Amino acid sequence: MTSTSPVQPVWARSAFVNSVWAATGETPEWIADRTDALLGQLGEALGITHWDTSRRQRWEGSPAQLADIVRGNAVHEALPEGEEGEILPSEGYSLVLIGAGPSVSVNVSVHAGSIAAGRRVPNHHLHIDLRETSSGGITSEVGDAVCAAVASAWRPATLTLTDTAANRLARRGGWKIGAGYRTWISSEVGTVGRVADGLTATELAGGTLISAPDDWSAEQVVPAMTETLAANGLDEVPH
Repeated sequence: MTSTSPVQPVWARSAFVNSVWAATGETPEWIADRTDALLGQLGEALGITHWDTSRRQRWEGSPAQLADIVRGNAVHEALPEGEEGEILPSEGYSLVLIGAGPSVSVNVSVHAGSIAAGRRVPNHHLHIDLRETSSGGITSEVGDAVCAAVASAWRPATLTLTDTAANRLARRGGWKIGAGYRTWISSEVGTVGRVADGLTATELAGGTLISAPDDWSAEQVVPAMTETLAANGLDEVPH
């Protein structure tokens, strides 16, 4: 008797999560608390034992120490040749955290704390890149676990798990609710009463997770998700 490996999701090779929320002036303590909760859930789900910032700081310590790490990642003025200028207090904080488990490496980018919500583009957002560290490491279960971690630990307005092809086809940046393989929408943003054929909707962490089949192409996923958003009167995150 032969065993077969699970079929990998179409999105596995270039998977990422985008998440936005409408807020202003989040404190380092607020950012550290939600970041720590998120990394804890991701670590448990993906077997990641430690996280480091892009400045080679280990993410560990008391709540006060974690808040100090956030403070050390304030947004700076961008200078030529990649150099950092003066700190821009009104722009908040921007930090990157990197972790690797036995099958998946994760890169988490957090931008929060700006005094403005943002006009055309949100100033407060979270981005997660997922990459395999072993063959077949990224599965449907991994995608679902990452979505659940972001929804429950960060509690954003919306999040989307997608890949390069679907993201390019959807063209729903800025404040638009994404159309990807997984789209989660907080109940504070809106509710989902019906979905297009082939999609499913489940309650998750105070919102609704809309899921598309993992073997669908971008050309199948994006129209179905877009149809679903339109049918429920969902377009942008209120801001």
